[in-house]
Amino acid sequence: MEKITKNLEKLGLAGKEIDAYLALLKLKSASVIQLAKATNLKRTTVYHCLESLIGKNLVTTVVKNDKKLYVAEDPKEALGNLLKEKQDTVHEVVPELKNIFGIGLSQPEIKIYRNVAGLQKLFEDLLKSQEKVDRYYLSGTFLEELLGVEFVENFVKKRIKLGINSLSLRAFEKYHPEWEQSETHSQQNRKVRFLPEKYVVSPYLAIYDDKVVVISGQEKMGFIIESPEFAQAQKTIFDLLWETVAM
Repeated sequence: MEKITKNLEKLGLAGKEIDAYLALLKLKSASVIQLAKATNLKRTTVYHCLESLIGKNLVTTVVKNDKKLYVAEDPKEALGNLLKEKQDTVHEVVPELKNIFGIGLSQPEIKIYRNVAGLQKLFEDLLKSQEKVDRYYLSGTFLEELLGVEFVENFVKKRIKLGINSLSLRAFEKYHPEWEQSETHSQQNRKVRFLPEKYVVSPYLAIYDDKVVVISGQEKMGFIIESPEFAQAQKTIFDLLWETVAM
């Protein structure tokens, strides 16, 4: 019985309400007086419990021989409906709660990811870009080697479908302009410029919204910094290089 009580509490029932509900399930139908005797509760307490159970659609009423009786609904169907209502409520309220999640925080947040699965999850966070612009530095092809060619190709397809544009600053050391096809970049919503030889940016670094992502191919780890001030500073540096140094 203790396990049943705890499970009913998880569904939103509490204390004396549970006592009244279990007693009514045993009797199937009963008057307030009968339930008061069965539970050793005051009639007023039983009445309030029954009204609450009616509100949860676990109990209904019938009139028999001019007497009002309370009837327990089939628990499988009734509790299933109650659970569905709670799930519907969660689905409805979660988007609203996400809109206010962390609004009061002023401290930067840093999350670290390791192994291929973790780094893939980190990389896919770029698809959440609200600005629809991802800025990134890239030197070499280690992303394909680290995350897998198929994963990177699917990522690009998702980014295009979401309408997210990318600005890519690439290093001359491993990337050469003759390797690049402007037609491909255009089709993939990507603009590319190249840094002079003396500027090599490693590891991979991406900037979007209030976030900065760093992925190290050598250390096979990455982290994401969520900070409006830091992200804006990185955007300013990137844009300065884009406009003045890159070719």
